[in-house]
Amino acid sequence: MKQRTLLQGMFIAFLLSMGAALAQDADSVLFPTPDILKDNVAFWKKIYTEVSLKQGLLHDREYPLVIFKVFDLDAGGRSRGSVETEKRKVIAILDHLADQSDSTWTAEEKTIAQLYKDHAPANAMHGAKERIRFQLGQKERFRQGLERSTMYLDTIRAIFTQYKIPHRLAFLPHVESSFNYEAYSKVGAAGLWQFMRGTGKLFLKINYLVDERRDPISATFAAAKLLRQNFDELQAWPLAITAYNHGLNGMKRAEEVTGSKNIADVIAKYESPSFQFASKNFYACFLAASEIAKNPSAYFSDLQFMQKREYKTVPLQSFMKPSVLSQFLKVPQKTLMEYNLSLRPVVFLQQKQIPAGFVMRIPADNAVAANAEKLLAAVPDSLKSQQAERSGYYNVQEGDNLQGIAARLGVTVAQLIQENNINRRNTIYAGQVLRVPTTLASAAPAPASAVADTQPVQVAMATPQENKHEKTVTTQSEKQAAQQSTVVDQMQNPPGPVPPPAPVETTQAPLPQKPAQKAIVPHVPTPAQQPKREAAPQPAQPIPDSLKEISQAKAVVVPVASAGAKPLVIPNFDVSVYNLELTMSPVGNTAKIKVSVDETIGHFADWLGVPIYHIRELNHFGSRAEIRINQKITIPADQDLLAKFVKARLEYHMALEEDFYSKYKVTDTRARLLKKGDNLWNICINEEQIPMWLFAKYNKDLDLSSLMPGTKLWIPVVEEKTEQDIALDSGAPIGIYQLFYEQSKKGMQTQIKRIP
Repeated sequence: MKQRTLLQGMFIAFLLSMGAALAQDADSVLFPTPDILKDNVAFWKKIYTEVSLKQGLLHDREYPLVIFKVFDLDAGGRSRGSVETEKRKVIAILDHLADQSDSTWTAEEKTIAQLYKDHAPANAMHGAKERIRFQLGQKERFRQGLERSTMYLDTIRAIFTQYKIPHRLAFLPHVESSFNYEAYSKVGAAGLWQFMRGTGKLFLKINYLVDERRDPISATFAAAKLLRQNFDELQAWPLAITAYNHGLNGMKRAEEVTGSKNIADVIAKYESPSFQFASKNFYACFLAASEIAKNPSAYFSDLQFMQKREYKTVPLQSFMKPSVLSQFLKVPQKTLMEYNLSLRPVVFLQQKQIPAGFVMRIPADNAVAANAEKLLAAVPDSLKSQQAERSGYYNVQEGDNLQGIAARLGVTVAQLIQENNINRRNTIYAGQVLRVPTTLASAAPAPASAVADTQPVQVAMATPQENKHEKTVTTQSEKQAAQQSTVVDQMQNPPGPVPPPAPVETTQAPLPQKPAQKAIVPHVPTPAQQPKREAAPQPAQPIPDSLKEISQAKAVVVPVASAGAKPLVIPNFDVSVYNLELTMSPVGNTAKIKVSVDETIGHFADWLGVPIYHIRELNHFGSRAEIRINQKITIPADQDLLAKFVKARLEYHMALEEDFYSKYKVTDTRARLLKKGDNLWNICINEEQIPMWLFAKYNKDLDLSSLMPGTKLWIPVVEEKTEQDIALDSGAPIGIYQLFYEQSKKGMQTQIKRIP
C-alpha cells in the first residue's frame, strides 16, 4: 500500500513538472527573447533591482550594457547639473580612448574599452559621444511595485482570462507605473496602466469629475481591450506589447516597412522619428520586469505584500457631495477617496457633486456595507439632487481680491477659497480663471451698490476678421442688449435690491431674444477684454479672522519678461495660453474656433457629442486629414451643444494643468534653438518629455503653428514634487481646508438635526 502511494505521488510530481515545463515552453514561444534584446533585458534587470533611485548611470543608448559610470545624485534627486558634469567626464574618456595609446589608459578607461569588446560590434565606439544616455535607478520603486501588485494581480488575471490574454501580461504595470494607481507622467499618462487621455477615451469615461484611468479595475478592463485589439491586428505578442507604447498604427507601419512580425527585425530595421529608445526597449522592459516578478524572492528580501482590497458597490441614484455620502455611510472621506480612485481630487477638495449613476465602492468589512442602499435612500432631498450642479467661472483682473470678488458674485470668501484650492502659498493672480461656487441661485442678494461693479465671466462675440457673413455686434447699445440677452439668470428677480448677475452657466445655453439675432456664445475672456473697475464693496457677510489675510490680498500681477529673458510663469491655469474664443456664423447653425494645444478633432466631437465624421464633413476633411494649432475649424453650433462644448473644453484644459501641477514643479528654464527637422510633438513628447501646453506657457510670444529653424525656445525644467511640496500646496500645515471642512461639517450636522 505504501509503495502504491509512493508511486502515485511520484507520478503526480512528474505530471506537475511536465506541466510546468510545457507552460515554460509555451511562455517562451509567446514571449521570445531574441539575441538582439538579451543585453537590453539584462540592463533593465539591473536598473530594476540594483540601481537606487538615489543613483543614476550613463550608458550607450544602442549598447546598454556599456555602462560608462554609475554615480550618486544630489540630495534633491536628479540634478541636470550633476548629470551634465558626469556626461562631460565620459566624453573626455571617449576622446582619450580614441586619440591615445592604450598604454596611457586609466583603469576606468580600460574597463569601458572592454565593455565595448564584450557588448558591441567592432568600431562601435565611433559616434558613442552622441549616444550617451542618462538612466535613473528604479530599485526602490520596483520593490514597492512588487509589494503593491498583490492588491490587484488576482483581479487583473481574472479580467485577462475573459479576454484570452496570457497571464504574464498582468506584470506589465511594473513597467508602466510600478503598480502605483496614483502615477501620473509629465506628458499626461495616468494610473496603473498609464493611459493617455486620447487612448483612454476609447474605453473609459474621462471628464472633469471622473477619470477612470485612475481606477485600477476600470483601467484593467480598458488595458485588456487594447491589448486584445493589438494582438488581433498584429498576431504577435511582442508587437502587441510594443504597440501598447508606440501605438497600433505605428507598429502596423513598422511591420509593413520591415515585412516582418519578428520583434528583432522591427527593432533592427525600422526607423522613425517616433520609434526611439523608449519604444525600442518597451518589450525588453516587460521581459525583465516579468522575469523578476515571477520570482521576486530571488532579487529582493523581506517583501511585505499588500492584501487584496475587498469592497462592496453602491450605485448612486442622485447627485450628492462626498461629505454627504461620508456622513450617511459612516465612511471617512479619505477612505472614499482610496476606494473610488476614478473620482478626481477636485471632487473631494472642492466638494463637487458625485454624478448620479456612479457606482461607489466602500470597504466590504464596513459595518454598514450591507445596508448601504437603505442609508443612501434615507438622505434628505435637500442634500441630493436629480440634476448636475452648474458651473461658472470668473477671470481675475489687476486690483481684484477675493473679498471683492466674493461680494460681486454673492458668495462667501470661504467658498471661493475651497472651490479654487487657495492658500497662503497659492494666492490669486491677474488673468487667473476662478471657479465660482454653485450656490449662486440661492445666494442672498448683494447690496445694490455692488451691481454696477459686477463683471462675471462675460458673454462676448469674437470679432470676425474674414467672413463678411458673420454677425458683429457694433454699437454700445447692441453690445449691452447682447450681453443682457445671454446672461443665464436663475433668479426670479425678487422685489428689493437687484441681485448681481451670476457667472455664465455653461450647462444650459441662453435663447436668442429675437429670431433674427444669432446666438452669442459665452467664453472666458482674456484680461484685456474686461474693463477696469473700482474696488468692490465690502461683503455683507463677515469674514473669519483666519481668512482675512488671504481675502484682502490683491491679485498678483506677473511682470512681463524683457525680450530674450527667461519667461516668468505662475504655476496656475492661464486661460491666455489657449484659443478659447468662438465666433458664431449667422448662416446656418455653425461656429468657428481656433485649434489650441492638445486638441484634436476627436476632442471637439466628444465635447459636442457628435460623430467625428460630422466635423470632418463640415470642414471638407478627408479621413486622414490632421489639424494644426491655430487652424480655424467649423463646428456645429446648436445651442444645447455649444453650452456643453464651452464647459467641456475649458475644463479639459484646466484638468490637464491641475493634474500636472499636483505631481510636478518647474524648477528652471533653459534655452534651445529650433533645429531643421524639429517639430513640436518630438520636442515635447519624445525629447524633453513635457506637455505641449506647458511648452506653450513658456513660449507665449511664439506662433506655434509656424516655428522656424533658429527660433529661440524656452524649455521648462520639470521635477517631481517632494512630499513637503505636496503638503504645502494642499494647505494642510496652514489649516485652511481643515477649518473649512470643520465649518462645513458643523453646518451639515446642524442641517440634519433640523430635519423633522
